[in-house]
Amino acid sequence: MEILSLNELLKIIWSNFRLLLLIAVLTIIGAAIVAMLLPVYYESTTTIFAVKLAQAPVNETAFRRGNISDFGETGEAEQALEILNSNTLIERVVDKFDLYKHYEIKRDQPSARSFVFKAFEGNVNIKRTKFNSIQITVKDKDPVMAADIANSIANYLDTLKYQIVLTRANELIHNLEVQRDKQQLIIDSLKKQMDSLTNSGIMSQFQRGYLLEAYAQAVGDERKQLRKLVDDNIKLGEEFDRVERIYSYEIENLLLIKKYLVQTRADAEIQFSQKFVVDKAEPSDKKAYPIRWLVVLVSLVSAMLISIGLLLAKSRWPEYRKSIID
Repeated sequence: MEILSLNELLKIIWSNFRLLLLIAVLTIIGAAIVAMLLPVYYESTTTIFAVKLAQAPVNETAFRRGNISDFGETGEAEQALEILNSNTLIERVVDKFDLYKHYEIKRDQPSARSFVFKAFEGNVNIKRTKFNSIQITVKDKDPVMAADIANSIANYLDTLKYQIVLTRANELIHNLEVQRDKQQLIIDSLKKQMDSLTNSGIMSQFQRGYLLEAYAQAVGDERKQLRKLVDDNIKLGEEFDRVERIYSYEIENLLLIKKYLVQTRADAEIQFSQKFVVDKAEPSDKKAYPIRWLVVLVSLVSAMLISIGLLLAKSRWPEYRKSIID
């Protein structure tokens, strides 16, 4: 069996030129009609950056995590993508815009939720760019709806992440408050020990220095009075110093707990923006789909290739048949 030559291919095309021309005309007319009947879609895009510091900077611990003007890096962008693609966010957008009705899906039909999710995912594209920005592109028959959905998806990033942080922050606030109260009891107990020692005449290490100096310079009855005080301080001074050191250490722990408590409360009470909006989605004044001339061109090229292939198979069929029989 010989390989098809260019001359043979051109011969087949020329000998069937009228037929191919008729097929081409009919294809163009049919494709044009189909293209005109296809629904028109508009496309809107919003571009955002995740933030580096996603909390209210109240203390130096928060400030060390970044500046409020810093753009997020890959990690922050990926976290934002997880939220933007979550079922929770999709459900909120579906409910807000009543997409069951908009996509003509009956709520009571089987698998209605799956159908509306698939329709949503088919019309929405959320991706991270090489610059770590996030592009949210929505196509819809209504240009205003496309823009509104895109902007709502971006806005829900703030809402959902705040709710996630709020749930965790409230748990942390409760734990910190319990720990603060326990720490306060420890400090109160140590304070009572120090007060008891102080009431017994026991002084701090700094004050004992002045006491010994006064005892060395005292004479007569004054020296006798100071003697008992000096003996008590020699006996219990180390105990006072130990309690005082522990007291200072526990005070520092309490201040640290209070510092974290202030920061956590700020995170729970202040809805801090989780994004920088570079471009807000606007209703498009130009359709995105379908590209009618491309529909016609693809249909024409496909029809011609199929037709030529069938004509070629027809011309070669006797040869193929003979080779099979032999």
